[in-house]
Amino acid sequence: MREISSNVDTLNTVMRDLGGLYYRTRSAIILTQINSQVDDVFVVFGDSIVEQMYYPATLGHNVVNTGISGAKALESLPFLEKVLAASRGPLVVLSIGANDAFGASVASPERFAEGYAALAKAVLDSGRALVVATLPPMEPGKFEAENFHHASIPAYNERIREIGRRLGAQVADVSAVLEGWRKGRPQGATVDGVHLNAQAATVWRDTVYAAVKNALEAGQKP
Repeated sequence: MREISSNVDTLNTVMRDLGGLYYRTRSAIILTQINSQVDDVFVVFGDSIVEQMYYPATLGHNVVNTGISGAKALESLPFLEKVLAASRGPLVVLSIGANDAFGASVASPERFAEGYAALAKAVLDSGRALVVATLPPMEPGKFEAENFHHASIPAYNERIREIGRRLGAQVADVSAVLEGWRKGRPQGATVDGVHLNAQAATVWRDTVYAAVKNALEAGQKP
């Protein structure tokens, strides 16, 4: 039993190290991509739900995908500050939080709100407009969703909406839009209970891009 326990501990250590290596590699690639941009860009900041998607240029700006698999709202402020320091542009989209409900260490809604608000304030303090995107609904019964605390996602979304209203940010209510969109679609909105399928990703992108347009138009009003 001790040998099995030791092997499990070793495996967990290796998996954590691999996750850290991926995070470091991906974040370095993102910062290199940002530094290669000559013009102003829109930044989409998030986790693997963001990372998996393609973002075409919109409203005359390239869009930089800074999503990193496994990223949590409670741990992402240092990297967001690096992204903000390296980039130039009028707007940032925040779409992060699902991993704060992952596994055994689930953040309470109150603790999540504190971390998320710090991210939102960092964006606004940089002088940029902010769009906050609610988290897509998870689909129980699909394999990846079983690793998450489902009840936390609606609670996090309520905090995201409240933070957006309080700070004067545009709220892209992806959750509400996708809840309605997936009705009558047997395949649902995700490939694994968490990550969006191609059709739902398009709905996500259209919802977020509409909020981006509204945020920029609101900033132009006298």
